[in-house]
Amino acid sequence: MTILVTGGSGFIGSHVVDLLIANGHDVRVFDKVKPANDKVEWKSGDLLNYEHLLDAMTDVDFVFHLAAVADVNVATQDPELCLQVNETGTLKVLKAATSKDVERVMLASSTWVYGKATGSVTEESPIPPPDNIYTKTKIGQEHLVQAWNSATGLPYTILRYDIPYGPRMRGNMAIASFVRKALRGETITIFGDGGQARCFIHVEDIALGNVMSMKPQGKNQTFNLAGKEFVSVLEVVRLLSKILGNVTVEHAEARPGDFKGVRVDISKAKKLLGWEPKYSFEQGLESYINFVKKG
Repeated sequence: MTILVTGGSGFIGSHVVDLLIANGHDVRVFDKVKPANDKVEWKSGDLLNYEHLLDAMTDVDFVFHLAAVADVNVATQDPELCLQVNETGTLKVLKAATSKDVERVMLASSTWVYGKATGSVTEESPIPPPDNIYTKTKIGQEHLVQAWNSATGLPYTILRYDIPYGPRMRGNMAIASFVRKALRGETITIFGDGGQARCFIHVEDIALGNVMSMKPQGKNQTFNLAGKEFVSVLEVVRLLSKILGNVTVEHAEARPGDFKGVRVDISKAKKLLGWEPKYSFEQGLESYINFVKKG
């Protein structure tokens, strides 16, 4: 198949691209940044330019839509940009996909849509009103693909990622920051008691979930893609000390609005797609540390 990946030069997108190629697909990347993988066709364009999208989607079977404002800090600093790129951009992707008779659009969403839920969440859990602009746009993206499906019949798959980590991640992401500070012998700051936890997921496991969602069972479905373990900040530091030796830590006041986290249920993806993470968190962390060491 010929598959278009918007945002295919980014952190998660580049791993999706690599795995699609490894599975024998022809891959086209729509991104302002040139892809690292030279086996893809590159279409440089603006997500808000409908003509650019039409050109990129010519003779395409599937679209993985990952292009977005993904940094919560950027979304907070420039909410207009976040709204335009994430929601208006998604609408233009859907419109172009329908015009070009694309078979299905796969949307990269986020477990941030669950807000500050407690306990465990499934794909059927209620989505509360958002408490930040980034979350508002992720919910908006999901609503757009569902509403567009109702209006036009364009099939979709929604993939809600938990906190990703691994090679090519942004340096300001928590795991990346912790690892680099530990390798430099710098002090790691923990806000509050360190009990905040997430179902961190290795980027290669996310890529696998994306590719496996192309199965017929993924049509018009929403899936959580998350790690199996609920890992606290204290546990991250403990594992860093185990792998690298003693890590220096300091505690600071808890940040306003910070929350303990929620366990993300992935049983639906396992049941319908046969997907589950291959990496334990410790394995994934050690793999990432080795990647950083190699520079």
